[in-house]
Amino acid sequence: MIKRIIILVALCSILLVLLKFQSSTPVNNTSVKSESSSKYTTVTYKITNIKGDQYYGEKENGNEIIFSAEKITSGDSIKVNDQVICYFDKNNLGNGIVKVEKK
Repeated sequence: MIKRIIILVALCSILLVLLKFQSSTPVNNTSVKSESSSKYTTVTYKITNIKGDQYYGEKENGNEIIFSAEKITSGDSIKVNDQVICYFDKNNLGNGIVKVEKK
């Protein structure tokens, strides 16, 4: 009986250690620029489709995004397969895209 209790305590300890390490890893790999745009979180997307003024992009990990032409601040024309940098408010990611620039 005591052996079972010791094994149970050891397994619970291992489980708690694994849960601690899992929760300390970052949720996503967004890069934060430390230049003049330090108030933004930036994410790079590849444009996969353009329908009217709607642009469809995809990250390397498969995450997709849709944004309108009004968010594009650079004067460059963006085409399919172009890389763009999407800027999100660092303090409030829920607000969506602040601006988009061609990479």
